[in-house]
Amino acid sequence: MARPEFSIPAVRGTQAGHAFYTAMCPIRLLPRLFPVGVDQTTSGAQQSFRKVNRARVREIAKNIVAHHDDFHLAAVTISVEQQVRFVAAGTARPKQVAVGDLIIPLEARLTIVDGIHRIYGLQRALKECPSMADECIAMLIHVDPDGTRRGQIFSDVKRHERSSAQSLRIGLDDRDETARLTRELIAAVPVFVDAIEMEKTAISNRSRKLFTLSALYQANKVLLADRKDTSYEARVKLATEFWTEVASRIPGWTEIVQGDISAADIRAGYVHCHAIGITAIARAGRALLAQFPKVWKKRLAKLSSLNWSRANTKLWEGRAMIGGRLSKSSSAVARAGNAVKRHLGLNLSRDEQAMEK
Repeated sequence: MARPEFSIPAVRGTQAGHAFYTAMCPIRLLPRLFPVGVDQTTSGAQQSFRKVNRARVREIAKNIVAHHDDFHLAAVTISVEQQVRFVAAGTARPKQVAVGDLIIPLEARLTIVDGIHRIYGLQRALKECPSMADECIAMLIHVDPDGTRRGQIFSDVKRHERSSAQSLRIGLDDRDETARLTRELIAAVPVFVDAIEMEKTAISNRSRKLFTLSALYQANKVLLADRKDTSYEARVKLATEFWTEVASRIPGWTEIVQGDISAADIRAGYVHCHAIGITAIARAGRALLAQFPKVWKKRLAKLSSLNWSRANTKLWEGRAMIGGRLSKSSSAVARAGNAVKRHLGLNLSRDEQAMEK
């Protein structure tokens, strides 16, 4: 009796002497090939090298559903622990690139080498958008009949993997309104023009840049968190006015951009030229705009007298710094924001008051 099989269109190629395949897998097949268990992991027959991050799955699914007519997902990589058959569409030698149908036994063990969150995200999105059933995701398939190479396949695939810098993503994302707003802001605020690191996640000591794009992006998310119902144009205008005013009140920002002061020296000695500093200002700015919407610029003038020096351990140690080193933790950002709010004469929320005890 013939074994149950399924076939998908594929292109065969050779790598390191082994045949491998690039296939187009219909999204409707994913729940059958990679069933999700009650514990949100793959079933015993279909395994992955990684545990599933449910929040990441939900995020991917949400993005797919929101942009189901215009989304892009990278190919996933699968290892098949069973002999497969390939039926070429025409005549082709064994190691020659060929187009055809890849036939896989249903009982074959499939291991997700790379892309488990994309696969589960698509399955989740499919429930909300059944019309996606016949759309496809690209699948890179390696054949490992006896299961001895799957660990090495995973290691090789992941060996040279590098996540794209968040700043690079923000610089290219047109769907994210905060990303677009931040890019417009850079062109509109004089001190930010040519002073934002647009690609790297860190600023070198020799750089004259003030902040990374990702740091300014996160600060804008904080600053405008209460204004999601405000029009995009109004948010751009407000953020532009706010950061222009801040730049005129922070000692050193303009001088760094003009080349009058070494950016490395300022960053070594002060809190305000780091991501935690700009985010703390944004936290205070959010409260300032809410508590004093008409006279916020007058209140913001007090920024000029705030001692941002890292030598001012009485203020910054235990807030922006831990043991003399700047911290990136959410609690440190919040406590640094409290310091700026207090200096500007702003009320702390109950949670912020609790942090100070």
